[in-house]
Amino acid sequence: MAQVPFRNQPLLTPEQLTARLGELHRAIEEYNDGYYFASHETLETLWMVTPWPERQLLQAIIQLAAAFVHLVRGEYEGVVKLLDASEAKLREFLPERLGVQTAALAADIAAVREELAALGPARFREFDETHVPRIAVRVVEGGTRRLRAKG
Repeated sequence: MAQVPFRNQPLLTPEQLTARLGELHRAIEEYNDGYYFASHETLETLWMVTPWPERQLLQAIIQLAAAFVHLVRGEYEGVVKLLDASEAKLREFLPERLGVQTAALAADIAAVREELAALGPARFREFDETHVPRIAVRVVEGGTRRLRAKG
């Protein structure tokens, strides 16, 4: 029997999405640890099969991770464009969705965006990377915890 191409997989049911939230949590840990490209890649496979509206939330996190890949590569316009897109999508899910603390994250993205705009394309490499937004998530599996970046 032939395998179904990855991009033609059926969308997940709500129960299947819930069962795969560990992938979201892993991507958030990667992001918070500064592995932006890895986070993007981890989340993309889940995003491809996630139904609306949660698909938009996952895309917002992917865009946030990609923004900081662009920062590392020195691509100012890519950073700004992706931060704007991420924040706009997150605002559709305030204050929380799938455990992701979207209100705090959207506010942090807006602050970073303002900081980068103040620096402008000529000085954006001076951005203080300790200001990169961290994604907080509430995971309920016999308790509650928040994921934070190390360091």
